[in-house]
Amino acid sequence: MIRRLLVPAGLALALCVAPAVAGDCFNPWTDLGNGLAGSSGEPQLAGYGSLVGGTRVTLSLTDALPGAPASLVVGFSALEAPFKGGVLVPSADFVLSGFLTGPLGGVEISAKWPEGVPDGTDVRYQFWVSDAGAPQGFAASNGVRGVASAAPTAGTLPADWISGTDCAGDPLFQVHSYDADTFILRQSMCTNFEGPFLYLLMGEDRALLLDTGANGAGPVQATVRGLIDSWAAGKGIPAPPLTVGHTHSHGDHVANDNQFQGQPNTTVVGLSPGQVANFFGFQDWPNDQVTYDLGGCRQLDLIAIPGHENSHIAVYDRTTGLLITGDTFYPGFLFIFGAVSQGNFVKYQDSIVRLVDFIVDKPVTWVMGTHIEMTAVPGVAYPYGTTVQPDERELQLTLPLLIELRDAVLDMGSSPVEEVHDDFIIQPFG
Repeated sequence: MIRRLLVPAGLALALCVAPAVAGDCFNPWTDLGNGLAGSSGEPQLAGYGSLVGGTRVTLSLTDALPGAPASLVVGFSALEAPFKGGVLVPSADFVLSGFLTGPLGGVEISAKWPEGVPDGTDVRYQFWVSDAGAPQGFAASNGVRGVASAAPTAGTLPADWISGTDCAGDPLFQVHSYDADTFILRQSMCTNFEGPFLYLLMGEDRALLLDTGANGAGPVQATVRGLIDSWAAGKGIPAPPLTVGHTHSHGDHVANDNQFQGQPNTTVVGLSPGQVANFFGFQDWPNDQVTYDLGGCRQLDLIAIPGHENSHIAVYDRTTGLLITGDTFYPGFLFIFGAVSQGNFVKYQDSIVRLVDFIVDKPVTWVMGTHIEMTAVPGVAYPYGTTVQPDERELQLTLPLLIELRDAVLDMGSSPVEEVHDDFIIQPFG
């Protein structure tokens, strides 16, 4: 039975759906083809979003006749039947009417994917547009198929990080296995007050190390090499080559690059915005995003976020749902140097907006920075340069806190000021 509904556009995606088969490991959307051209050519439909509960999902129709009535057909299986001179791609379980294409012939529907939808749920979409120039008065978009995904499983985090309280007993690096393929390293604050965090992400084709730590770190390369070799031995595969990248180029994140330069199966990425863009394949720095494939169904998204520093990037790991934000966002002082004099606050505002816009349709387990400077007391930080932090706030942040930061810096407009929040402090200078 076909159910014909007249609904607001924002509700069109929030439908009950039935279990089917899972999609591929990177992209939950498939173009099913079978569009039917009208007077403006063949309308094009695309789906965006991870199809994980609570994340944003978008359907975007383009190239249809402007100002034309349109209906969205939604089905839980394939029909592929002749209809109005074209092919009706989905089984017509729902027909959502009441859309009108815009001046450029487009319709965009955006809504949150419902919570609780089983992993592997299959739903198919196709737009039909009234168009006198089409063979039988209707043009049709291609069909698209979306397959729901389960949210990433969160790994483990330690109850406490080494924080300068036991210099006699603490290691130079605390190595924590977040999961079997993800390692977080904290440099001892007894070696450098910055106590930065490093991230090692393992894939079958390559490994990525983000940052090499501050001065005094000791044998970083040997520590990382040991982790890679042990990981590979456990899987019974050759050790993958290592890419050494950086969240940004400040000294406490790149001081030990020299330990990796010239090592076998190791590439150290340059530090300038141009070198970062060229290596990872950015075409329109800082406006585009790129992917970096580690192999074995582990793919990273890289987002340029200058403001704290010109070559700064964030890294989103689709496998774990971790968003690594370096010094742009962490529980501490969010320094923005040359905020007005060098235009860096505007860059920072743009970067936070771009980062939030990128991440809202993706599942986020944690937002992970590279320092801790806040105490466990909300709104209270350790004085900058503190070397002993016995009562630190936890490292991990959340997506709502990133949105809180976005709203705060936008509210400042062109007049940045220090602003204390429970979990971070916005600290512009100059």
